[in-house]
Amino acid sequence: MFTWLIAVAFAVCTVGVLFAVPAVARTAEDVTGLDNAGKLVAHVCAILWCAALQITMVDLAYRPEYLRTAMYQRIFAAVVELAVMVPLFLAANGEDVEFTTAYADHSSVAAYLLVYLSYVLVTCGELAFMCGRTARRSRATRPWTGAGFALCTLAAVLGVGYTISKGSYIVLYTLDSPWSLDVEEAVSPALSGLAVLFLFAGLTMPMLGGMLQRLREREPAARGAGR
Repeated sequence: MFTWLIAVAFAVCTVGVLFAVPAVARTAEDVTGLDNAGKLVAHVCAILWCAALQITMVDLAYRPEYLRTAMYQRIFAAVVELAVMVPLFLAANGEDVEFTTAYADHSSVAAYLLVYLSYVLVTCGELAFMCGRTARRSRATRPWTGAGFALCTLAAVLGVGYTISKGSYIVLYTLDSPWSLDVEEAVSPALSGLAVLFLFAGLTMPMLGGMLQRLREREPAARGAGR
């Protein structure tokens, strides 16, 4: 299940990044007739890849007797998050609205973003801890896996930084003491972009390591069969 879950997380992250591209987002709006459709898809994908990575780490970390319960807990949390987030999005959505910190003065947009960012913050915090622990355990026996999860740890830490950057701006804006919007709009995309890059690399390395290991195991068998 480990490899399958990594593939799911990889695919969901790819879709989310794709819909974050302005041209793709505009096409999604034209096709669906829904304003900010690309932003909603990107945010939903972020929730789903967080959940997929959580379940991946649970599969690695938990004993079989606790695995099912731990998986259901993460799935339930993601479902509740989406059940809250999507109605908030639809209630706030409109042609003159964008779901960015530039619209922090819009109370519904601010509420939506804080709900979304809170979930990402909590899950990235858990992922940073669990990926870091797995990276340490795998470093000696499965170096490719260890290196991959070390990069995933870094991606999760950058994800935490991203949520803190955006969330702190919104919170401070509501308190009438925001920091520079220009700085936030420069820092947050940089953090999220780096997080995605490290995530892609981190998810790829365990699969490459497994493939190389299988090739090494087949070589002696192939030489033996050729004798």
